[in-house]
Amino acid sequence: MPTSNTIGIKGVKETLTEAEDYIKRGFKAIKVKLGKDLEEDVERIIKLREKFGNGLVIRVDANQGYTPEQTIQFYGRTYDFNLELIEQPLQANEILAMKNLPREVRDVVALDESLITPSDAIELIKPPIAASIFNIKLMKCGGVSQALKIADIAAQADINLFWGCNDESIVSITAALHAAFSCANTKYIDLDGSLDLGRDIVKGGFILKDGYMYCSDKPGLGVERI
Repeated sequence: MPTSNTIGIKGVKETLTEAEDYIKRGFKAIKVKLGKDLEEDVERIIKLREKFGNGLVIRVDANQGYTPEQTIQFYGRTYDFNLELIEQPLQANEILAMKNLPREVRDVVALDESLITPSDAIELIKPPIAASIFNIKLMKCGGVSQALKIADIAAQADINLFWGCNDESIVSITAALHAAFSCANTKYIDLDGSLDLGRDIVKGGFILKDGYMYCSDKPGLGVERI
């Protein structure tokens, strides 16, 4: 599956420069951090689409930076620019506000900070569902076993899975990739956490080629100590 690579909260020029670098490295999808300034956020999306066209997959992460009104406004103003998803626009504890967003907005919202445990997942799928996408991170929920519990709960509500990460070793990134591929409702991955580490403790693990991630055919996770 194609993994996105993440661009932090930056100005328009810096965003375009970093996106171009990722594209040259073969990435087909990027995730843009937003949530600081709505006007600049919209401008960044417009300029990205103008410069790179519709061949680039654009996801955004608002990092709990919007109000419900701003979320609706951002959705409307960027609708024609074909965003794949909007991650965690509201504060983590604003579950009722999320459930009250228009259904068309919730259809493209992915929840991250609001989803830590299987119990959270159960609350989020109670009607009306809070979002149509769950972001699962092994380091957030407590490992593979808890992640798969969340995935099973999501499957009962026809919720798609978006597997993410923090800055992590190849070990846990590869484990997340294996977990993601074991779930039929996995639709997105954002497993770039080991790419910018100055030093890792292992080599091998996942295979990354032209922006796509694969599991290797080696035993286990396929990692070797350096």
